[in-house]
Amino acid sequence: METLIIVIVTLPVAVVTLLTGFGLGTVLTPVFTIFYDVKLAVLMVAIVHLMNNLFKLYLFRAHVDLSIIKRFGLLSIAGAFIGAVLQFYIYSDQLKIFLGIVLIILGGIEIIPAQRKVKIPPKVDFIGGFFSGLLGGLIGNQGAVRSAYLLNYQITKEAFIATATVIASVIDLTRIPIYLTSYRSQLAAQWANILAVVAVAYCGTLVGKRLLKRIDLGTFKKVVAGFVVLLGAGLAIGLI
Repeated sequence: METLIIVIVTLPVAVVTLLTGFGLGTVLTPVFTIFYDVKLAVLMVAIVHLMNNLFKLYLFRAHVDLSIIKRFGLLSIAGAFIGAVLQFYIYSDQLKIFLGIVLIILGGIEIIPAQRKVKIPPKVDFIGGFFSGLLGGLIGNQGAVRSAYLLNYQITKEAFIATATVIASVIDLTRIPIYLTSYRSQLAAQWANILAVVAVAYCGTLVGKRLLKRIDLGTFKKVVAGFVVLLGAGLAIGLI
């Protein structure tokens, strides 16, 4: 039953996240934590996230901006490593509360118009890269921080998606091996579920690519941010 619910959620999430610049982990991590231990959920979503990102990278490979990756992406590796290691020392209940608070903050930034106008100086890209990786390694949520920084650049939607996907993939490749050192045995029984979610995510990504030039991104960002805030509140107060 849990796989069916997650699969149903994944299809629209894959469409929306491609159109808004968020990663699958932003929404899927809270959903997975409903059915799995937080740390196992983060690992499972990380694998889904990576496989879907590699597919997105294939679709948008011609639009990657290497100059941004050099400024932003390198320190994300260090952040991802530190976050993944720290995860071993934080209990699941603490992680849920922390994840909930972070989701509320990140979602709120997208909802409040005044906050969306805030521009972060490109010269501090390294901070965004580090914290994007840190959040990705610690709780599986890196997309909102990454998007906040990439929005400072005058790049096309396709370049935005392609560049964000490369950075996210680097973070995933850094953190997943660390997670596997502790949760490989627990993961063994979940591969069928993971592959089912990946297949549906691919379908959603293809739909999102077709809609990319037709959809009002601002509206979709508000919808996603609102959903993230609600899930974050549920996790923070223990309802989920």
